[in-house]
Amino acid sequence: MKRGRDDVVDMGKTLAADETRYRTAHEWIGAWLSRRGGGFDSVMLTSDGPLLAALLIHRQTGELVRLQWDARRSDWEETRQPSWSGIGDTLAAEYRIVQERPDLAWRAPDRPRVRGKGVFTYPLGPVRADVAECLLYRLHVMGDEIVRLTLQNGYKERHIRDFVCGRTIPEALPVIARFTTTSNVHHTLAMALAVEDAWGIQVSAGVQTTRTLLAELERASSHLGDLAGLAVSTGLPVPQMEYLHLKETLLRLNFSLFGHRYLRGTIVPGGLTTAGWPPNPDPVGYAQTVTDVLDQAHTIAAGLQRTPSFLDRLHGAGRVPPPTVAWARPVGPVGRASGLGWDVRQVRPYAAYADFDLRVPVESGGDAYARFRVRVQELTESLNIVRRILGGWHPGGLSPANPAVVMGRTPEEEYGVGIVEAPRGLLAYAARFTADGRIAKVGIATPSERNWAVIPDTMANTSILQDFPIIDASFSLSVAGWDG
Repeated sequence: MKRGRDDVVDMGKTLAADETRYRTAHEWIGAWLSRRGGGFDSVMLTSDGPLLAALLIHRQTGELVRLQWDARRSDWEETRQPSWSGIGDTLAAEYRIVQERPDLAWRAPDRPRVRGKGVFTYPLGPVRADVAECLLYRLHVMGDEIVRLTLQNGYKERHIRDFVCGRTIPEALPVIARFTTTSNVHHTLAMALAVEDAWGIQVSAGVQTTRTLLAELERASSHLGDLAGLAVSTGLPVPQMEYLHLKETLLRLNFSLFGHRYLRGTIVPGGLTTAGWPPNPDPVGYAQTVTDVLDQAHTIAAGLQRTPSFLDRLHGAGRVPPPTVAWARPVGPVGRASGLGWDVRQVRPYAAYADFDLRVPVESGGDAYARFRVRVQELTESLNIVRRILGGWHPGGLSPANPAVVMGRTPEEEYGVGIVEAPRGLLAYAARFTADGRIAKVGIATPSERNWAVIPDTMANTSILQDFPIIDASFSLSVAGWDG
């Protein structure tokens, strides 16, 4: 039986049915708030024609719920307007809906201007040094103390959500893979899971294991790059270059295994594409390479833990205020460093993660040091998973999938959802498909888009101007993931 437009979205798991038809915006917002109070976190807010939909996930069970309301109903102006502080858990609420539905007057509350003798506005960006992405920081400072930070993005928007609409899955995948290069495996995997959800596709155990291998290789490379950036932010170029050397080792390993340093074009709906994979790889030999990377990473981290100039700069820097944690619910290493101990790989396993006893590190400090510790521990866990998979991996037994053949069938369901744990946190795709297999509408919630919400409050929480590069590096968020 097809799902109705107001029903729960399924991703192949058992969900509690929700047949409520929300008659008013007030009821819809009330249902959203009730779910949030019952252990659910918002994943994304999307607008599809006259319909507004909130997708939520339960932090312990992984249950998904989709709440919809028809904005054509005339009660909208008669009830309180939805606000970012009231129901929004993602920046999509403010930065996407306001563009798509200006008739709903969806607005973030205006903050009062900073005034006072000695207050100076220090602009940084949007064009900055090195390879930093375009983002304008306005630091309002009094002396060295940061009293407020405002952010302005959108300088290089690519409108990927709109660009893929009307396209077939094979046409859309190369675009989606380029959403964020440091997470192209996870973006492709999330979209593949959404397609497989809608088409009712099951993939083999070997494919699931290989997808896990790809995801953890990407996560390890991303964390090594983030740790390198954090090291140099405190004036330590030697550990920075050591971490970058290890990242380069993994990128070369990626090429040796899959024919692409950033693993692009490997995952497709229905399985994998093995075109371009080098013949006769040596997984067992490569496992030793991973062991060497793991040992060297432990040595670098241990050295940093004994470096006073590193520790002094991280302890207490960029502590996320508890009210901000409760309001924005940051994801990934940022959330886990602030005491939010949940991971999509645990609560809603995908690929082959159910086969692993995944240890998710959690720190309560909420500062730059806590984020450093979480990444160090997650790097260890990722490399251990990679090493374990490579020890028994047989790529010769994998059959390549042809997306064109898979997409030749009519989708079983109109909607599909794919949720993964990207290197920076929860990444979700919610797509509506046409009967001929094209993408009618897609919602994308990225971890950076969500986590940028905590930066202003964190920077203005007893931080000084000299802490800015360290705090920025400790979050290591992607502007491309915000502007996509």
